[in-house]
Amino acid sequence: MNQLINRSGTLQAPQLDYVLLDGSSSMAPKWWDTVAALEAYVDVLKSQNIHSHGIIQLFDSHDLDCELRNDTLDKWGRLNDLGYHGGMTPLYDAINLMARKLKDLDPPKCSIVIVTDGDENGSNHTTADQARAMLDWCRAKGWQVTFLGADFNNSTQAKLLGADDTNSVGVRKQLLKDAGKALGEKRAKHALYGDDINFSEDERTKFGGFLTNGNGNKNNE
Repeated sequence: MNQLINRSGTLQAPQLDYVLLDGSSSMAPKWWDTVAALEAYVDVLKSQNIHSHGIIQLFDSHDLDCELRNDTLDKWGRLNDLGYHGGMTPLYDAINLMARKLKDLDPPKCSIVIVTDGDENGSNHTTADQARAMLDWCRAKGWQVTFLGADFNNSTQAKLLGADDTNSVGVRKQLLKDAGKALGEKRAKHALYGDDINFSEDERTKFGGFLTNGNGNKNNE
């Protein structure tokens, strides 16, 4: 079984939790709620003794690849030192970079969580079709890809990038921590039993509620 190797060459866990995290300026009002969601996600995995390597790639128009964490989850510690950078949301370029890193790491098992609070804005090198193809390649590897909208209905964005309704959930700011815990529980079941990471229509309604996308559609549509 392949194992992840960090930059110092130390052997790491044989599965990966990869968080692609929007660090744009619009994240400011919901930043700490989003951090709380990530904390809850990781806390569940630790409580279930899921041995996994975790990477958080913060991205914005100033820096596509600011690694906030890159170590086994048991060594992460708390996340209260995390901070956003500002700028725009070059999501497609960030997916491009993530996919290239994942190709090199090639973990046997991987869960990808893409956290944004808005649509693509600022990519210079990658189109939507190219970003989708890269995520489709990840899915073909058997890796889970989940979209988490931070006070944002991300259903249109997720579908554009190859997800179906069950692979994305837009979450009201005040429920982000609860959604992170729920996602962690689903991820733990995936790690332990191979269950897919999916959100039901009821869950999407519960977490999203009033959220609408740019077309005026409710979160669960």
